Amino acid sequence: MRELKLAYFNLYTTVNDLKKNILFVLLAIWIGFSGSRLYCTYFETREYTSSMVIAINTTAGGATATVANTQRSISLADNVSEVMSSPTLLNIISEATGKPFHSLVYSEYYSNTNFIRVSCTSKDPRQSYEELMRIWDNKDELTNECFPGITFDLVKSPTLSPLNAHRFSDLVLELEYSALFGFIAVFLIVAFSYFRNTVKNESDIENLLGSETFGIVYIEKPSKKKDSKYFLFSEHTTSYLFNHSFSQMAIKLESLKRTGDIKSILITSVFENEGKTTVSSNLACALAAEGNKVAIVDIDFKRPAIHKRFKSTSSTSEHNLVRYIRGDISLEDVVQYDKESGVYIYANSKSYKNSPDYLRSDKFKKFIETLEEMYDFVIFDSAPCGLVSDSEMISELASAVLLVVAQDYTEIPAINDTIDNIGNDKILGCVFNKVGMFKRALKSKMMSMD
Repeated sequence: MRELKLAYFNLYTTVNDLKKNILFVLLAIWIGFSGSRLYCTYFETREYTSSMVIAINTTAGGATATVANTQRSISLADNVSEVMSSPTLLNIISEATGKPFHSLVYSEYYSNTNFIRVSCTSKDPRQSYEELMRIWDNKDELTNECFPGITFDLVKSPTLSPLNAHRFSDLVLELEYSALFGFIAVFLIVAFSYFRNTVKNESDIENLLGSETFGIVYIEKPSKKKDSKYFLFSEHTTSYLFNHSFSQMAIKLESLKRTGDIKSILITSVFENEGKTTVSSNLACALAAEGNKVAIVDIDFKRPAIHKRFKSTSSTSEHNLVRYIRGDISLEDVVQYDKESGVYIYANSKSYKNSPDYLRSDKFKKFIETLEEMYDFVIFDSAPCGLVSDSEMISELASAVLLVVAQDYTEIPAINDTIDNIGNDKILGCVFNKVGMFKRALKSKMMSMD
């Protein structure tokens, strides 16, 4: 498992994971919302409150005088409020009516006034209302028993608490749980994205694979031209940054050739869909653009793809490489020249079984030696190492190997196994492919400033 380091975090791959799992996030939000609504509807204890506001008045000499704005009125109202909150009130009214109280009765004193609020709270809104009305209807009994010389005036009448009185609080709870479940879903996606053991950043290639980054190829948007199905360096439909990536790799190979014996390069990957054919075909075009005589050989016999990348390549089996290995045609009949890119192509237009037999044959070994004498560079596009052993066999015959690693695609242990099987001394480095747009946009801006 990865250590918790900021260097291992990649915003692009994380955002991609969030996009791919947006339905999971929405499902989590829906579960939070529905679950909280279910709880509020069937499991939460509902309480409904009915209230009334009463003014405390006193009588003197047969005339009614309002007790207000005096210390006496404040004390009187405060005392009445305390009695209203005591069991004494309920006992008096229960004896007078012959009915017990089921609601919680309490009162609130408004400071510096002669007003008090009396409330009844119950699980049944009608019960709380009716029992509050019982208190008001028996106010005379209260004054005779507890408050002689005092009268009650109704300032605000009791109201029946509506059944949807809790709807706002329920909605707040539903939104809170929706946000909580959504956050948990996002957190899990981000955590899985971070701890997924794949290559996410350029630094991972050195730190986790123990290899070097030979080149970086950023994600390329499809061209609007209908005849450009694939990204090809020579068609002038690709971006400057895309072409620049392969030009830099071509310059590196030329430099290595001058300092060492490197002519044939095997390009492979661990699994399919990492972009090895895109890398091999464009690298061949970039080398040819530098003035080199370049051949590209498709040795992925089970799933050949090179013949689809170059427009001038025949789609018939007339020029298939396997026919030459079998001895059916000559070498001159196999090669096809693409004028637009300047690349010589040795390909198959259909799938063949028993590829190890062809690759182990003496004629194929002689074929490689012949190509190395004829061309400045020979690029081999092979089958993925994680699926077949073809690449490992060819790596023994080729001068060097480039391993294509797509961003956030293949597990690091599988890549390390491939590197061990091929041999680290044979691998020039890794081509970090399909790198996210955020980094590409940043690099484009930096390059435009040069």
